[in-house]
Amino acid sequence: MTSTPEWVSVPNMTLPTVWLATAEGLVSVDLIAVELAMNGRRKGWTLSPDEARYAARVMLDKGISYSLISTRVGASTATLRSWFPGEIRPTAAHLAREGDRTLSDAACGTVRGYRRHHRRGQTPCQPCKDANAAADLHYRKHGTYKGAPEPERVAL
Repeated sequence: MTSTPEWVSVPNMTLPTVWLATAEGLVSVDLIAVELAMNGRRKGWTLSPDEARYAARVMLDKGISYSLISTRVGASTATLRSWFPGEIRPTAAHLAREGDRTLSDAACGTVRGYRRHHRRGQTPCQPCKDANAAADLHYRKHGTYKGAPEPERVAL
């Protein structure tokens, strides 16, 4: 990726509003709004989905990082990936994540297990309640969870 240019222009802008043919049909794109958004001047207003996609395409072609594109057009990285499959990559290889992110399965009888129950909308089991109570008591006494006792873990 290259550094961000001083001003990102819409290519061949001769009219302020144009009609673009897409797979969904004709869409109206306000090129002035697109250009302002591409240059970080989108304050208090949003682009239409079609305008955002067009702005993102122009910015990708200019080599601007996807994180800046996401911020300027007001679309999430997931949305950018759905619009441009295979084109949205981290700027550095070490930032890439392998596969899907999944949460590790926390064992019952731990504070993490207690939180997992709540995250899943479940009533915590007794070993998880005991672990959480012990950690909470330690926190109230010492002001930190560091060193809190972990009761014996129970496999589900």
